[in-house]
Amino acid sequence: MTKSQASFRLEKHAPDSPFKQQAKNYSKSGQYWMHLMRTEDQELIDTLNIADNEKEALMAEVTRPSFWQVTDREFILFLRAVNLNPNSEPEDMVSLRILCDGERLISVMNRPVQAAREIKILIENQYAHWSIVDVFLELIRNVLTKIEKHVKHLMEKVDQLEELEDQDSEIPFHEVHNLRRAVSRLSRFTVPQLESIKKLSASECNWLKENHRQEIREFLNKMNYLNEEIMLIRERSEILNNELSNNISNRANKNLYLISIISVIFLPLSFITGLLGINVGGMPGASSEDGFLIVSIIIVVMGIVQGILMKMFRWF
Repeated sequence: MTKSQASFRLEKHAPDSPFKQQAKNYSKSGQYWMHLMRTEDQELIDTLNIADNEKEALMAEVTRPSFWQVTDREFILFLRAVNLNPNSEPEDMVSLRILCDGERLISVMNRPVQAAREIKILIENQYAHWSIVDVFLELIRNVLTKIEKHVKHLMEKVDQLEELEDQDSEIPFHEVHNLRRAVSRLSRFTVPQLESIKKLSASECNWLKENHRQEIREFLNKMNYLNEEIMLIRERSEILNNELSNNISNRANKNLYLISIISVIFLPLSFITGLLGINVGGMPGASSEDGFLIVSIIIVVMGIVQGILMKMFRWF
């Protein structure tokens, strides 16, 4: 990012500071970026000079990626970033609400957003002369970069599973299931996020110069690419899931087929042994010393004949 000659202040408030008085002086102190936590800083936003409907939008409990052009200079952009907080799933994307008019940048989050945290660290330690527009664009870039890294991670996981399939190795069912669920949850927000960036690119804010719009168009291309990659991962995971289901079905069918063959062979033999086991008078061979041998030979011959017939009929 190119450093701008205009400087701004990263506003931070301490619990014991007279924040309302600070807010009144913002218009006199140049550009600023205020980064707030929705659940902790609800009173602070009331001190800012913004309309009630804008406050309501910024402090809404649930948001989806969207773009709202407030005036010819001001807009509100809702984004979703991957959740990189401890003990969280990245696909459980966190909300980032941004109000910007070229002079002030107000961002509100439900949960910590690492993309914003990293930019704050850069500003505090290295780049104190970024303009608000630079910070706004860098914030979007960082959000998309985090999404891109996670999409690449999912793509690598698909590659690993497909390698197992090519090697005829066992594919873990739970990994395929988790992959499909991750992609579904991710695309739930990345698809509308593409539309919100597209509306931002077409906005009529006069403080967005041509070089800024060029960067936004690059964001739009990247978001479109990420959505295509996510759709590709979805399709490949569906193929893996179908292959896994087919393998399980084929294995079950083979087992059922084997059980059927065994049943066909032993059903008539069991009938004969059951019939000869009836304890009534008149059973043939009951008084013969060679009766058992004769019956055994008959059963063996019947089993061989059945095997030959099933082979001829290609039952196995």
